[in-house]
Amino acid sequence: MAATKLIALHHIKTKSVAECLKRCIDYVRDSRKTEDEKYVSTYGCDPNTILGEFLLSRRTYEDNVRKPHKNDVIAYQIRQAFKPGEITPEQANEIGYELAMRFTKGKHAFIVTTHTDKHHIHNHVIFNSVSIDGKSRFRNFYFSGLALGRLSDMLCLENDLSVIRSRYEERMNTKNEKRSRHHISDSSLSFLVDIEKKMQEGKGKGYENWARKFNLKQRAKVLLFLEEHGIASYEELVKKTDAMEAEIDALNEKIKARNERMAKNKELQNAIITYSRTAEVYTAYRKSGYSKRYLAEHETEIRDHQDAKKIFNRVSGGKIPKLKELRAEYGELIAANRPDFQQYVQLRKEKKDYLVARKNLELLLTEKEAEEREKVKAKPNRSSRSEASL
Repeated sequence: MAATKLIALHHIKTKSVAECLKRCIDYVRDSRKTEDEKYVSTYGCDPNTILGEFLLSRRTYEDNVRKPHKNDVIAYQIRQAFKPGEITPEQANEIGYELAMRFTKGKHAFIVTTHTDKHHIHNHVIFNSVSIDGKSRFRNFYFSGLALGRLSDMLCLENDLSVIRSRYEERMNTKNEKRSRHHISDSSLSFLVDIEKKMQEGKGKGYENWARKFNLKQRAKVLLFLEEHGIASYEELVKKTDAMEAEIDALNEKIKARNERMAKNKELQNAIITYSRTAEVYTAYRKSGYSKRYLAEHETEIRDHQDAKKIFNRVSGGKIPKLKELRAEYGELIAANRPDFQQYVQLRKEKKDYLVARKNLELLLTEKEAEEREKVKAKPNRSSRSEASL
């Protein structure tokens, strides 16, 4: 469950743009909230030069597109709060990074910081209102906050996290349940009701009448579904659902493989940032002759530096890529995953209708076979009639 909020950060007239940006960035990077900036990641900029890079893109825009107007938006902030105890800071930062990447479509530089100072883990994302190339500005459309929330919900579902169920939705569902216990939308296929089983469970005559009418409608829907999708037999339907399942599995494998590459990529990015941040302390530690006293005073930084070096040692070929290259690769992986994931979601949705149609058709065929057997049994035997006449 992640609650999100989009906030426009305006230029305060009494301060410069640089001062306004620095104030926002310094707040989200607060070492007391991020465990000495352990949970900080960026895209399209370097953590150490983020302010200058934001201002450079802005200057490019002002010089080539247009000057800023009154009450100018200099950046945007995304707040994303998670359910207590449901997520780790590392995973929260990953999800915050992915949310910012999808929401800005990789066109705007941003910083993601994960705060652990509250009872609930939460992210702060600051992204530049001007694109990285300085050619455009972020368009804060009317329902942008709603779109952000839906993206966040999708990421939570992808990562097996709970999502917020709106109060409006809960009220409407409660109202609908009170109106009809057996209401099922007419716009989709639904499984046939096993009337005989329900009657054995103690359902009344009213339910039986409703169920028979419902099943008649579902039979018609199944036949219409088969006709609309050009399926002429049960065998064709089975073949189609099996092929769809194989396609879904193949897409899932591709997405999982990219996600694993993204995880390794991000691990290496964080290692490079950590290594650079702790290099000075570790150099002093080495010059001290690996003093136990110095280690005790700077144990966290030294251990982080050593852990980062272990990650470097696992790199194939031993050559450490540049941070810029890793970020570019990460963006490419996200872009490659997007259409596959959309297709995966669409196929999963379509597969549900195909499986319902398949199950219902199986029941209809079983019922038809049973009716045919009953007809054969009811038909008089010729030899029996002859013997009776004698």
